[in-house]
Amino acid sequence: MAKRICVFGSYKKLDKKSQDIIKLGRLLAERDFEVITGGFGGTMEDISRGAKEAGGKTIGVTYYRYADTAKKPNKYIDREIKTKNIFERINVMMKESNGFIVLPGGTGTLLELAAVLEHINKGLMQPKPIIALGDYWKNVAEILAEEVILNKTVKASSDILSCRDLITFVDTPEEAVDALLDR
Repeated sequence: MAKRICVFGSYKKLDKKSQDIIKLGRLLAERDFEVITGGFGGTMEDISRGAKEAGGKTIGVTYYRYADTAKKPNKYIDREIKTKNIFERINVMMKESNGFIVLPGGTGTLLELAAVLEHINKGLMQPKPIIALGDYWKNVAEILAEEVILNKTVKASSDILSCRDLITFVDTPEEAVDALLDR
């Protein structure tokens, strides 16, 4: 399998962070990572744009909430994987990815992050890097410091004691890519 990084983020555009997100996409592509997103607009489009501008490959894992939705993935997506619902979408993203970068987002992004943490914690998925860009999810992570790791393999092979320890926080796109390469 190619090196693939799934980027969870918002359907909304984060104007103040847009250039950093595009830069992150470029940096990932320059390091030969394929970029996986939910395929639509907002930060998903920004990360895909950056990857495409650097000659990288992008995958959009989509689901159409309503049968008559005329939406299409953003113009920077090379390959679309259509799913039937949000849960199938998240499962495909987890299966197809070697790691995750989490950007600011809403309840959908929270659901994606929680699914990855749950799968690793319960031993349903091998541990993969989870990188949070910025401090947006720090309050959620701090609550997870009380959530003890149940996966005996993870506990035995590392200093990870809680779900909080599964997330690495970074401040810049460069640090996010470096954190992936360090794993």
